[in-house]
Amino acid sequence: MTTKKTTKKTSFKKSASKVVAGGGDPGQSAPVVNNTAVATVPPSDLCLPHSDNLPAIGGLQGDFAEEDFRLPRINIVQAVGPLSEDFEPGSIVYNKDLILLDPGSDPKVWSDPLNVTVLNAKKQFQENLDYGVEEMPETVDTLDEVQERGGWIDWRGDEKPPWRPMLTVLLLIEAPSDALAEEFSIQGIDGKAYELALWTLKGSAYSRAGKAINTAARFALRNKETGQPELHKGKWTLQVRREKLGTNLVYVPRLRQHGKHPDEFVEFVTTLL
Repeated sequence: MTTKKTTKKTSFKKSASKVVAGGGDPGQSAPVVNNTAVATVPPSDLCLPHSDNLPAIGGLQGDFAEEDFRLPRINIVQAVGPLSEDFEPGSIVYNKDLILLDPGSDPKVWSDPLNVTVLNAKKQFQENLDYGVEEMPETVDTLDEVQERGGWIDWRGDEKPPWRPMLTVLLLIEAPSDALAEEFSIQGIDGKAYELALWTLKGSAYSRAGKAINTAARFALRNKETGQPELHKGKWTLQVRREKLGTNLVYVPRLRQHGKHPDEFVEFVTTLL
């Protein structure tokens, strides 16, 4: 049996015949100032009506989908492109706003390292469109879907593959400076500040950093009992330098694993998602 709840609605309107003074004998007259009656409203009547449909303080309620959330991204600034108008090539930029890592004084030398943790990674395949094309490339999850569209991902003679692999990585980034620590929103158990960010790897970035993640997931950061990858246990450094690829000068990443986090930090990381 369902009991129907009723919600008492609070009204702040009172007729002249119902205006009474608060805190005294109901039989007494209301105080009069300049012949105008003044009503004392009980504090409970000043509160908003309670609703069981409202979330608790600090809560979030509703029917959400992926498009309701947006994680910031990191980008390596190249010599061409929109980011190069605001940032120096070779920089690593967070959310197209904050500089996480400045380029080194010599672009041919690896930059200072940025400490990161790879929380997870997802491989997909994307159309390999020419730079500057306004058309949005299609993205699919499997190689079978690429082949169903008549595509392939390997070079065939001098013909560029119409599709290429792509890895979307979720990183936990350690603030590289005290100034950025003030901007970051996650406080670690080690007293350091952290932030989450997505990083999309394709082209040379996939070859340099993406394959390093794939390899670690299969070997060094794989649970030997279950066979499942445990990327979040690894400690990584991210660096950038300029290299000549074909006829182009491109800033490429170097992502290297340096051992594993202590158990306490791993436990902290698992609470973030």
